[in-house]
Amino acid sequence: MTDREKAKDASIATAAEKAPREARGVRPEIQALRAIAVATVVVFHYWPHAISGGYIGVDVFFAISGFLITAHLVREVDRTAKVSLPGFWARRARRILPAALLVLLFCAVATYFWVPLNLWEQFFTEIRASTLYVENWNLAGAAVDYLGAENRPSPVQHYWSLSVEEQFYIVWPVLILIAMAVVRRGSELVRRRAIAVMLLVLTVASFIYSVIATANDPAAAFFVTPTRVWEFGAGGLLALAAIENARPTLRGFVSWAGIAMILIAAFFYTPQTPFPGAAALLPIIGTLAVIWAGAPQLRWAPLGWMKLRTVQWVGDTSYSIYLWHWPLLILAPFVLLRELDTPIKLALVALTIVLAGLTKKLVEDPLRSGPLLAGKRPRKTFIFALCATAIVLLAGFGALAVLNHRKAADRQKTANLLGGGVRCLGAAARDPEHQPCVNPKLRYSASPSPATAREMAAPHDPTAANRSVLCQGGLKIIGELQLCTFGVRANKAKRHIVEIGDSHGRRWRPGLNVAALQAGWRVTSIIRRACPLSSRPRGGPTDRQGCDQWKPQLVKWMAANPQIDTLFVTQSTGTGKSSIRFDSEVKGYLDGFKLLPASIKHIVVLRDNPRAGRNTLDCVERAVAAGKPTGAACALPRKAALIPDPLAAAARS
Repeated sequence: MTDREKAKDASIATAAEKAPREARGVRPEIQALRAIAVATVVVFHYWPHAISGGYIGVDVFFAISGFLITAHLVREVDRTAKVSLPGFWARRARRILPAALLVLLFCAVATYFWVPLNLWEQFFTEIRASTLYVENWNLAGAAVDYLGAENRPSPVQHYWSLSVEEQFYIVWPVLILIAMAVVRRGSELVRRRAIAVMLLVLTVASFIYSVIATANDPAAAFFVTPTRVWEFGAGGLLALAAIENARPTLRGFVSWAGIAMILIAAFFYTPQTPFPGAAALLPIIGTLAVIWAGAPQLRWAPLGWMKLRTVQWVGDTSYSIYLWHWPLLILAPFVLLRELDTPIKLALVALTIVLAGLTKKLVEDPLRSGPLLAGKRPRKTFIFALCATAIVLLAGFGALAVLNHRKAADRQKTANLLGGGVRCLGAAARDPEHQPCVNPKLRYSASPSPATAREMAAPHDPTAANRSVLCQGGLKIIGELQLCTFGVRANKAKRHIVEIGDSHGRRWRPGLNVAALQAGWRVTSIIRRACPLSSRPRGGPTDRQGCDQWKPQLVKWMAANPQIDTLFVTQSTGTGKSSIRFDSEVKGYLDGFKLLPASIKHIVVLRDNPRAGRNTLDCVERAVAAGKPTGAACALPRKAALIPDPLAAAARS
């Protein structure tokens, strides 16, 4: 190497060291952050026990986006004193939409051919929401618990984070234009300060809201945009900060510290960690620390592994990896008709890498920077976006039209069966006065079908109209108590009963109402999630705090209504895997019974429902299609379905 070449290399290294903390081409530390982020998310989704907090990878992406997009917009403002909204949105559309819409179309086609009808409505509704980039609001409105073990996810549920990002891309440049309009003809420094003040106010307000919302409604807070704005804002503030270049040694330490913060959150957070809220500070600060530190040229600094070809490739392909990994995981069991073991999951990860690489090379790059869409005029990009979006939406609407037609035919079939006096249908099959009840005609069918049965499950839904249909006078709120009263009127009641329990107890309301009307009972149902009448707490910190207030209020209310002499109680059994925990829960219920007022003369325990498994409806649908007896094809061992119930054990003792 000549002296001139050595000098050139040295000058390049020095320039890299002293570059401002803005996006400056391909930055190895940012690509490495993307690689870490997508790796934590993929491992968390495929092996959640291996990295219990891997969901924080999404937050790393948010902070990176806030930094890069703000830096890009501010540079445009400095250069032209304005922001071209059509140009910015067109660039974002070329970057985001081609791969995203391709995967959505794949999910729509795969759902049509392999997913049972009973899941079509959920899956295709989410495909439409994802196509319009409102999936996060759709999931929040549906009260989906992203981190809940019982959540039945669609193949596009991961588009919630892309929805948040797309909403950020739409609003962020508009806010920057508003900040510029406030100062109008100010200097570059004045414009930057105005933008910084605006970002600071938004970031602080969003963070405060995130903490409050996470404490009060964690399921919705996980998805909604206002709880995540501060993560983008934090990255944006770093892009605006006038930070002098620190010594390489300090930057090396800060870079390692930032990586450590991200990994600590990934490995030590759990699905029970209140998130995002204040807990998101750790991965966000860690991400900003790595970005600020840049790429210090030190032997012991993390730059060495950051620049590894594999790390850089994963970071560069992280978007497509994120898009493909989840639908493959969700759709594979429907295609293979089996649960996924480790070898299959490893094969799916390998397939994800292959599909991501092909998508990056054949779809992302050509449409982002190739001659087909790229150019000064964004019109071609917008036309492409509208047409491609319309294709995916039409696929979703078409599939739902097919579903509605099939459900209408099924409802008519069920009505015909009921009108024909068919025995052994529904609850009548277990009528003790007509046992044994055998009807060979029903062995190879299911009425209603699994798809229609999901609609019939609505009466236990605690929301909207389903409450007012059953609860006389609507739901009555007294402190922490939510009272739903049904059965006969108070002046005609032969007996007054109270039912308590969690969400599983709500499922008994329709049946109790039928029994109450026949027997002359008046029933008050008081339900609270994760709050048994027990000395043993359940749920997270938020649930426990509310439960500690709910239990004494419940006992006080029963004491104030001595006409109530009978208590019906039911509760979710939990997992039933630990004998120590089981014995502890039995004792907890016995302690809870001691709190009851003397007016309660009778305690009736309703054993928890059998756990049929979330794939039961899928199995029934496949059995009917194959002409197999549904009972034999989808039966579960009694031991597997009837988990030991500590509440029932407490009643027996």
